[in-house]
Amino acid sequence: MSIRKKLIMSNIAMIVIPVILFVVAVLLIISLIFGGFTEFWGNGNSSGSDAVEQEFTELKKIASMSPHQLGGGTYLNESAHELENAETSLIVRKAGEIIYQSKNSDKISSNDLPAYGNDRFQRPVQWIDGRPILLRSYDFYFDDGAEGTVFLLQNADSMNHFGLFPILFGILLLILIGTNILLSYLMSRTILNPVNELTQASKRISEGDLNFEIKTKKKDELGELSLTFDQMRRKLKESINLQLQYEENRKELVANISHDLKTPITSIKGYVEGIQEGVANTPEKMDRYLNTIFTKAVDMDHLIDELSLYSKLDLNRLPYDFQDVDFRSFMEDLIEEVEFDLVQSGVGLAIEVDDTGSYHVLADSEKVKRVVMNILNNSLKYLDKEDKTIKIRLENTKEEVIVQIHDNGSGIPESALPFIFDRFYRSEPSRNTGTGGSGLGLAIAKRIIEDHGGEIWAESKSGKGTSIYFMIKKIQR
Repeated sequence: MSIRKKLIMSNIAMIVIPVILFVVAVLLIISLIFGGFTEFWGNGNSSGSDAVEQEFTELKKIASMSPHQLGGGTYLNESAHELENAETSLIVRKAGEIIYQSKNSDKISSNDLPAYGNDRFQRPVQWIDGRPILLRSYDFYFDDGAEGTVFLLQNADSMNHFGLFPILFGILLLILIGTNILLSYLMSRTILNPVNELTQASKRISEGDLNFEIKTKKKDELGELSLTFDQMRRKLKESINLQLQYEENRKELVANISHDLKTPITSIKGYVEGIQEGVANTPEKMDRYLNTIFTKAVDMDHLIDELSLYSKLDLNRLPYDFQDVDFRSFMEDLIEEVEFDLVQSGVGLAIEVDDTGSYHVLADSEKVKRVVMNILNNSLKYLDKEDKTIKIRLENTKEEVIVQIHDNGSGIPESALPFIFDRFYRSEPSRNTGTGGSGLGLAIAKRIIEDHGGEIWAESKSGKGTSIYFMIKKIQR
């Protein structure tokens, strides 16, 4: 439940709960003190109330049938005496003047009583002589035609109704205060506990501690905030780990570049010194020294080009020109372009094509050409059989074009296979550029294929050859 809904429910509960508790408290008090509602509204003494009602009924009968008996005398004295037990006074008024009243009502005047004819409209409880009085009245005519009214006045204080108001008010006040404290405590726990957890988590992050987890089962805004905060913590941790990895990679890159550049430079320096010191004292030695220097310089230039290309790919600064390419025609043209040089080197090249379906892909043909050439150059370095062959197979699936480039070279050890697409990785510990190359060719190929949304992988068996596969998604028409 959201915090907004909780606040709404809390406000509703702040009203409903006190009302319910107050009603329960009132019912309980009435039950304990008066024994029930009938006794409560009947002065807490059902027999007394019944007696007053019976006497009032009898008085009305006398007023209707024998009004002369209400003019004074024994009957009124007997009735007044009966009513005294119920703390009720009897007053008889004739022609606006009181002609009889009980001893305990002698302070009440005719003006304090309702006028003739108001018996049906008067309120049951009235304020008379500074006291709440439960008033019963009945209008009639005396035998001589004078207007008469009989009154029964019962002290409302005796009913203890008004005495209950301070008690009930105090109970209501306590219920309101208790409900407010309880709901405030529950709401504060709902809100402050997650906030305190986030505060502690923030302190730990500020101290550099990211090895913890914020767990929450709440489904409200604070629960969502906690989950978002924990996602931020995880991403921050991943970012720091990635930064550390980048730093390690940078150190490794600098070390690899230093090694791969220092080796040919050392050779060049050695041959130059040999020339300067006159070691190359014959034309044949001079040519050999100069050719070696040129070859090493070409290797360095190639390495620098590879480094530049990989750096642009790694920083996403190399632009791609994606176009609709018929990959079958593209590969056939590429094979025709390199076939002559391969044949001159004694390498047989064959291509096998699955004739079903379309080979149209969205690709940068120059970059994909670089991928194929890097794979071919890598294969050429490890061809150790007398009958050297490279086979290319194109396979067409519903959504992809898969290219397999297989050679029958020395193969790659199983332990080295997972790392051949890492930059500067060579299976020979010597890092000999004469056979191993720059160590960037397959890394560049992998990055280009991944930028095309494809995949690249390898399968190999030592002594039997290697197959490099890459996949590019087709254009869905």
